[in-house]
Amino acid sequence: MQSTGTRHGTGTDGPAAGHPRRWWILGVLSVALFSIVLNNGLLNVAIPGMMRGLDADIGELQFIVDGYALVLAGALLTAGTLSDRYGHKRATLLGAAVFGAGSVVGAVADSTGQLVCARALMGLGAAFIMPGTLAVLVHVFPAGERARAIGLWSGASALGVAAGPVIGGFLVAHFWWGSVFVVNLVPVAVVLIAGALLLPESAAAEPRRPDPVGALLGTVAMVALVFAVIRVSKDGWTAAGPLTGFTLAAVAGTAFVLWERAHPSPMIDFELLRRAPFIGASVSILLLMFGLAGTLFVLTQRLQFVLGYGALTAGLAVMPVAFAVLLGTLATPALVRRAGPGGCVAAGLGTGAAGILVVAHVGGGYPAVLGGLLLAGAGMGLAIGPTTDVVMSLVPPERSGATGSLDMTMQELGNALGVAVVGSVLAHDYAAAADSAALPDAAGTTLDTALRFAESTGGPAGAAVADAARDAFDGAAAAGLTVGAAGAALGVLVAAVLLPGRDRTPPSPPSAPRAPTRPLAETPAP
Repeated sequence: MQSTGTRHGTGTDGPAAGHPRRWWILGVLSVALFSIVLNNGLLNVAIPGMMRGLDADIGELQFIVDGYALVLAGALLTAGTLSDRYGHKRATLLGAAVFGAGSVVGAVADSTGQLVCARALMGLGAAFIMPGTLAVLVHVFPAGERARAIGLWSGASALGVAAGPVIGGFLVAHFWWGSVFVVNLVPVAVVLIAGALLLPESAAAEPRRPDPVGALLGTVAMVALVFAVIRVSKDGWTAAGPLTGFTLAAVAGTAFVLWERAHPSPMIDFELLRRAPFIGASVSILLLMFGLAGTLFVLTQRLQFVLGYGALTAGLAVMPVAFAVLLGTLATPALVRRAGPGGCVAAGLGTGAAGILVVAHVGGGYPAVLGGLLLAGAGMGLAIGPTTDVVMSLVPPERSGATGSLDMTMQELGNALGVAVVGSVLAHDYAAAADSAALPDAAGTTLDTALRFAESTGGPAGAAVADAARDAFDGAAAAGLTVGAAGAALGVLVAAVLLPGRDRTPPSPPSAPRAPTRPLAETPAP
């Protein structure tokens, strides 16, 4: 990457040594990422409790989960642009404060609507945290250390994945489901205090203008698409709701592209969209997150409703995936040297797809689930670091905030589509299987309602309803997870064709802007 700036992380690669406190800064940035990932792990384990406490069906749960991802994805590009304009440190701290406010709202929510709003507010905060942290990282680390730093930063997500289910399970088992939002306030406080003291400030010398129209069109397109996918499971493909959603997504998406192409400072860098490594990295990470998010959405319900695990036991059961992610992350540098980024990402996606299929189709209870989770986690660890490194290597550091936002938008769109598509397949196939098994109407909405109906009925009749409902859910879960595995498997082809191999290096970044990155009033390190 080209050197265009000065020391202390205010411009770019800077001197070979980088910022003198860069590893402490990395710790703060990692805690910020940890807080975001922790929340998702907390929420997954709390889904059954929310379903009971709010009397929510699968569709409402999908909106609770996806409300966060959609706002995050829709706001990331604007947040990245504002981060480059007003300062990456300011964006990170502002995002942490908004994320904490959303957590407070979530903790006291007593309806699905309130909880969706809380998740949306948290998504807005995360939209400022994620590009801000990545941009600061790029500015304070020299090129020779940047890949390692990004790997460690990404590895913080593994800790969040590990801690989330266990902490969430403990909280749900001993308190109420809303307590999973209260615990977010601890890492948020650490980021706000340590970040104010340690993070240097920086911004682009010639930042692009905010583009609210483009942001609105892009968000409408994504929300309409996910809404339509979720409604398909209830209403069918030809109903008014899904058709309206798909039509609005197509119209808004087309308008977004036309608007951005005509805008003097587009949020989308169309030069990047013409570069195969960027397309390969972005699509690969979208498909990886598609498979993983859909898997965790289904698995946490299966562990508690089918296998009968409590919330804490379910959290412990999911935790090994995080250690597998960490192991995959540690193995990434060696594999990249041997096979290049493309080979490493393809291997990760193939391993992840195999793991999801094991979870979906191999019986025998938890041992099969454990094996599948280890494979899926290792695959994610192998894939996520190289994709981010490839994307960030294509641009000079001055554009790191906006470019990082575009990369993360693809991740969150993958998350949202994974929950929407896999969850919709689950809901549709469960309803069809429940109808085929002639379950009573009161037991045919979700597995949770079926089990509660069976408990209230009691006796052999109740037991028969419970067994039939569990069998229906298992079949529906296998179908949904197979779709998630297919998405990850498609990513193998994308990575192998479009990402650089061992003998192919990514194109060099475009020329740096005319002026260096401008330092903003830098906060001195203590």
